[in-house]
Amino acid sequence: MTDIYSQPLSDDEFVELDELLCSLDESLGAMDAAEMDGFLTGILLLPQEVSPSEWMPMVFSATDIPGEFSDVQAQDRLEELVYRRYKQIDHQLATLQDIDPITFDVEDEDGNLLEGEDEIIALEPFALGFLHAAQTWPGLLDTDESDLMSAMLAIFRHLPPEARGDMEAMYEELQREAPLEHLDDAIADIAQSVKEITAITRGFQEEKKKEPTKEKKFKKTRRGPYNRR
Repeated sequence: MTDIYSQPLSDDEFVELDELLCSLDESLGAMDAAEMDGFLTGILLLPQEVSPSEWMPMVFSATDIPGEFSDVQAQDRLEELVYRRYKQIDHQLATLQDIDPITFDVEDEDGNLLEGEDEIIALEPFALGFLHAAQTWPGLLDTDESDLMSAMLAIFRHLPPEARGDMEAMYEELQREAPLEHLDDAIADIAQSVKEITAITRGFQEEKKKEPTKEKKFKKTRRGPYNRR
């Protein structure tokens, strides 16, 4: 029997998920699908597992008031889609696949789609969601592991200015030394950093390739037969 929660979301279900999240009471500050994606990724990169009963209510409400639909079926469907996305990201991490963050098209004041470097702003919600997870549970920010902090900067560089805090100087340094040209570049950069974090916090990493075995030579001895050395 197929486990429904192991099924990745279809394109239509991604749209449905975001529509359901946006249909929750606006005053509760529910996450949209892009912010939720960063939040779930952050949770799944923690060294210790966090129970869905602890993190899922935070997706639906930023307050002490639960974010729920009065329609039980709609609420069940929303929780199913969120949990399936959680499982999908977990599978990608465990199998060393590149994560593919949810992003939305961003427009300028005239309604024109942003392109090139300007389009990278689409990753702000993902970075905010990731930061929320990192600040809520231990294991990411409370570390002296320099490789871990360096890898997370690839995500935190996409935070909006008001959320960077004391990371502003590091952001400016990254912009100078490792600029990103467009959204695809930024997503690939995040995917690589997530793999690096996963290797440190969860131990998922590619096996080192073995050095090619040197060709064994044969040497003739006085005894006659050929012996391997």
